[in-house]
Amino acid sequence: MQVARNKVVTISYEVSEKGKGKLEDGTLDYLHGFKNLMPTLEKFLADKKEGFSGKVEMGPRDAFGEINPELVMQIPKTQLEKPEEIKAGMQIELESEEGIIPALVTGVGDNEISVDGNHPYAGKTIMFDVKVVKVRDASAEELAHGHAHGAHGHHH
Repeated sequence: MQVARNKVVTISYEVSEKGKGKLEDGTLDYLHGFKNLMPTLEKFLADKKEGFSGKVEMGPRDAFGEINPELVMQIPKTQLEKPEEIKAGMQIELESEEGIIPALVTGVGDNEISVDGNHPYAGKTIMFDVKVVKVRDASAEELAHGHAHGAHGHHH
């Protein structure tokens, strides 16, 4: 079967930073044609068949975005719940006008903490080494929800 709109595609992947090394790997089910993947990666996989493997390189704009300096912030401890429990290296969630932003605590001072809300891979040129493991027809429920369900997809 071929990768196309309304198909659930299982891919195995390895993500690496160009010229540096592996960042992560895994297996993912996604519903093709529903903007569940980065557009460049989804376009690369279109019309491929089970068993296909290939590599695609993406600059920051097409992958995880450029580094946004506005997401690197100092937050007064008085604005935080349980500031004494916050340590450098922790992931925390910040509330913003756009919703919840996950952020990495990069430093803890006496009166404030430093956080970075950029994606950890922001600003990097990324290589996706991807293999199409399986392609199947999406169920009516998956089409209605706009995403894949199952072992490597979304769970309700």
